[in-house]
Amino acid sequence: MKAIKNMRELRLMKQQLQYQERLYEKEMTESTADIIDNLSDKLRDMAFDIGARLILRFIHGKRRRHTADD
Repeated sequence: MKAIKNMRELRLMKQQLQYQERLYEKEMTESTADIIDNLSDKLRDMAFDIGARLILRFIHGKRRRHTADD
């Protein structure tokens, strides 16, 4: 980082840092939204898989009981 020689350079440096800060905040917000979206997709898939397994076990268990009773 070069030495700041006057107030004008200091103001420009401050503006540049504020711009970089906003840019990083935007990138972080986008990354966080992507992470949450990915996590919600995985949770939805997991809930569907668990539900499907429970339903199949329930159906399969009823079939076994009906065939054993016959």
